[in-house]
Amino acid sequence: MLLVSGRTLKQGRGMEIGKLSQDYFEAVAICEMDRSTLEVLGLEEGEPVRVETDHDSVIVASKLDRRAEPGVVFIPCGPYANQVIGTDTLESGMPGFKSIPARVFPAKGEEVLSVESLIKKIMEGSG
Repeated sequence: MLLVSGRTLKQGRGMEIGKLSQDYFEAVAICEMDRSTLEVLGLEEGEPVRVETDHDSVIVASKLDRRAEPGVVFIPCGPYANQVIGTDTLESGMPGFKSIPARVFPAKGEEVLSVESLIKKIMEGSG
């Protein structure tokens, strides 16, 4: 899979409400994908998935995007995307948010951490 990240209207609205708000959590703790990817993974929309890259992994909720292309997944900018995009800026000052090689697995039974819990996990060095 290729992972892409970017800004969304819901993410921006949630950020303005507050980064610890339920609106922000629901806007950024997701992985959007096409229907065929959901089917291959054996998932219903909303069930958790583990997104892994060479940098790290994160559990987020699956979300159907009818416009998505097979083989491409999208996580809105925020702490969940930051967990897997890496920090290398290639001397540009900005990490790459597009075309990151990723693997996506069903994570049934695993919890999508709240923003606060994810940040705490990262700060404790276990994320």
